[in-house]
Amino acid sequence: MAEFKIKKGFDINVLGEPAPHIEAYTNSSIFSVYPSEFEGIKPRLKVAVGTPVKRGDVLFENKKNEKMLFRSPCSGRIKEIKLGARRAPQEIVIEQVDPEESVKFKVYTRDTVGMLSREQVIDHLLYTGMWPLIGQRPFSKIADPETNPKAIFINAAKSAPFQADFSLILKGDEEAFQTGINALVKLTEGTVHLCKSASSDIPDFGNATSHTFNGPHPSGNTSVHINRICPILPHDSVYTIAAQDVILMGKLLLTGELPRNKVIALSGPAVNETFRKYYRVPLGASLQPLFEKALESTPEVRIISGNILWGDQVKADSSVRYYGSEFFVLEEDRSRHLMGWTMPGLLQYSTHRVNLSSFMGRTRNWKLGTNMHGSRRAMVVTGWMDKHQPLNIMTDYLIRAVLAHDTDEMVQLGILETAPEDFALASFIDPHKTDVCGIIKRGLEEIEEEGI
Repeated sequence: MAEFKIKKGFDINVLGEPAPHIEAYTNSSIFSVYPSEFEGIKPRLKVAVGTPVKRGDVLFENKKNEKMLFRSPCSGRIKEIKLGARRAPQEIVIEQVDPEESVKFKVYTRDTVGMLSREQVIDHLLYTGMWPLIGQRPFSKIADPETNPKAIFINAAKSAPFQADFSLILKGDEEAFQTGINALVKLTEGTVHLCKSASSDIPDFGNATSHTFNGPHPSGNTSVHINRICPILPHDSVYTIAAQDVILMGKLLLTGELPRNKVIALSGPAVNETFRKYYRVPLGASLQPLFEKALESTPEVRIISGNILWGDQVKADSSVRYYGSEFFVLEEDRSRHLMGWTMPGLLQYSTHRVNLSSFMGRTRNWKLGTNMHGSRRAMVVTGWMDKHQPLNIMTDYLIRAVLAHDTDEMVQLGILETAPEDFALASFIDPHKTDVCGIIKRGLEEIEEEGI
């Protein structure tokens, strides 16, 4: 077991912390699956509108690897299939009919899982639709079953604002978590690393080496864990997975059925205080009834599937996603401030020491909104984005290399060690309003296309 102290980083003080209490949520008969959520795949639909399905029936497969299946989270009838550009399926809407009807898979125990070969574990996870839970670095994509990773990283840490607390989610599911670890250890000849926050009370588990990370955000990011424990060298690959997804994998193996529920955290300053908590929700269930109650006093909001720094904007009728364990809600702030740059900024949040609030409100929790307080502007190399970057990355120069499409320089500057989310904090503190995450994502895509 190793302990790591991360010194560089920044914690954002924002209102809306969820209460450490899990409440059951079952008020939904509409479920959705989002093929667009799975980057890098080409979905081929296996159902049509009106098709009856059981929980666990195949909805679509990956054209690039037909063994990779994606299954229904509920039993019912296909109500609607929403298409996007080039008629690619964006959302499959299912109306639940019989919540108990389910496809049965082979059942294992935590001990018999350890007797399986690597190929058997891979085939089972591909067939049951659980394989896409596993990611791969570099490029932050769904893991390639043909690669042999040198290590596997389970992320049970939290450092972003109101990131779901795995020590709370884990309670009662220790057996499933250990079973999932026993399956993951079969996928690598290296080590399975369990990374957790120093403040958590997550116990150690067999077949996994535990590490603790202490410090400001992004100390909880997987890239930081990989960098400190097992850095990626040229032609290396590692698998990554979120800790709650290991529980889902373990439940599949123990019960022989697709998991029914997952835990999400609902937080943010725009959420009514009584609804800021954790919810045990059915996988794929519509959250519209919950959002309507939790956001009824706020007319216009922005709902993020993720946290305030990293996530995707979703609509109020959105359903529980395949990835992620939190939803964060901000008010849409469209206010304008006349000559705001000349004001002392007593009530304006800033990460830089240019406002009075920077000196007087460092420990205060702020009711942040979506206002960027200005439009994007020319980027100047200031070094500010590296001030809170724990990775050995020169962010300004890496951004310029990506914008110049210089893939060789991108690799030399260390882009393969990163994921777009590692630059969310840089985007937040950058006074030039640069979309650093989007730029890094395009750079990684270019490198992958060139086959470097």
